[in-house]
Amino acid sequence: MKNKIMKTAIFGGSFDPPHYGHIDIVKNLEGIFDKVIVMPSYVSPFKTDGSDAAARLKLCKAVFASEKTEVSRYEISKKGVSYSVDTAAYLAKRTDGELYWVIGSEELTRLTEWHDIDKLKTLVTFYVVPRPNFAVNPEKLKELKKRKINIKIAKFNGLDISSTQIKIDTAFGKPNKYVPDKVCAFAEKNGLFDPYSKYVRGLYAYGLKDKRVEHCYGVAVAGAFLAKLYGADVNAAVTACILHDIAKETNPKDYADKIDLSAFPLPTVHSPIGAYIAKHDFGVSDEIARAIYVHSTGDDDMMLLDEVVYLADKIEFGRNYAEVYYFRYLCEYNKDYALYRIMNEVNEYKNTRAEAKDSEMTLRAIAKYKALSDGVVAPKMPRRELAELDVAPQTTAKTKNNDKPIKKTAVEHDSKYGVKTIAEVAAQELDLHKGRDISLIDLTGKTVIADYFVIASVSSTTAVKALMNYVEDRLNKQFGLNPNKRDMDREWVALDYGSVIIHIFTDKMREFYNIERLWSDGKNVERFGD
Repeated sequence: MKNKIMKTAIFGGSFDPPHYGHIDIVKNLEGIFDKVIVMPSYVSPFKTDGSDAAARLKLCKAVFASEKTEVSRYEISKKGVSYSVDTAAYLAKRTDGELYWVIGSEELTRLTEWHDIDKLKTLVTFYVVPRPNFAVNPEKLKELKKRKINIKIAKFNGLDISSTQIKIDTAFGKPNKYVPDKVCAFAEKNGLFDPYSKYVRGLYAYGLKDKRVEHCYGVAVAGAFLAKLYGADVNAAVTACILHDIAKETNPKDYADKIDLSAFPLPTVHSPIGAYIAKHDFGVSDEIARAIYVHSTGDDDMMLLDEVVYLADKIEFGRNYAEVYYFRYLCEYNKDYALYRIMNEVNEYKNTRAEAKDSEMTLRAIAKYKALSDGVVAPKMPRRELAELDVAPQTTAKTKNNDKPIKKTAVEHDSKYGVKTIAEVAAQELDLHKGRDISLIDLTGKTVIADYFVIASVSSTTAVKALMNYVEDRLNKQFGLNPNKRDMDREWVALDYGSVIIHIFTDKMREFYNIERLWSDGKNVERFGD
């Protein structure tokens, strides 16, 4: 009988801060591997001197350490920038058996660019955890296989939680949902993991109203996603997105002797003024200032960061113009084509306004991205009506005959999300916040009521409303969806998203309604989180 080969998973990262998404991954790894090594890096994206390294190490030990999981101080002890290949070589000499390097699916597109990948691939197998919105690309897997890079796809999915989202939420005063209380308390006491609050305070200092600040929040969230998708600097993107509209309430006359505003039509002059404020008041880099400078006009020499901020401003989930769903789809389909279509649409809308004035920067940008996307076939977005969104009719986008406003509808992208994906994300959020006995019931072909029910139990009437709010917030942020209808009382709520209906019950009411018994055929009920 052959001896069992020991398998060790290495889970590295900045862990700034450690959150429930990390915890979920580690718990899953413990069930699969003989040993798990959590490896916090010395330098986090926001502390180039590694000054918070000791605190992050302490928190990682408090959160992750167990009989199967070791928190290593190797990279922190080395100080400076650590390369995965060096860490893997160090562990290979000290660990028997096989090494697996854990990465999220968003890293697959950049894997061949990792430092000394040809040596690293001889030391480890990459263990890929699928992340929401970052599908594993079969073509990319084929490319990696040709490079003889060993890949294994995890059978579990990571939660849709990111350290960047946590820091954005903290800065804008959103409730903490993703960080254990002890981590949150420690961070607050020691002033950790909060790089963006100073920028949000700046928005208020420059007179922005709550509605505009909320728009900046939405742009920051969209910018973080697009930066990860395209491989841009996430911290720079979020900073630029928060500050992009800081000059909205300023008087251009106050800056006429400081900035040349001649290239900017009146509705866009806040962009160069905002870049000036960001540079002089907040000391941002030239790259961040440039992204703010061109965020409303575009230009023909835009860098990747500029493109991310421009697109994030136009597709954030607070936007409700008629074409926004298609434009969000295009951003993931083809960046250059998305820029061409969105810039062209914005320019055409601008020309319907009385104060319309052409921006040469915009015209140059449209010409550039039209040329870059030459030959791209305009995709037909897969559509499936979920429900009519609970929003007021859009008053700016017009129909072809310009006589009636277009009302936004909830469009579900089958190839991008899928009805089941939305149901699973709702189930993840319920599970994250202590929902119990969570079931997904596939009703496809069984009724016109819905395609999926998601059902969960909670321990109290207070928890019914709390979990309802968590689920609504998650589906709105991730998919731009709001429920078409809410049915609720103290012990039960149903959120109707058309093809997906989410039921949250107290134990007593769940037993009374017994939906599983009514709709189960013995094959269509899937337990979540068991």
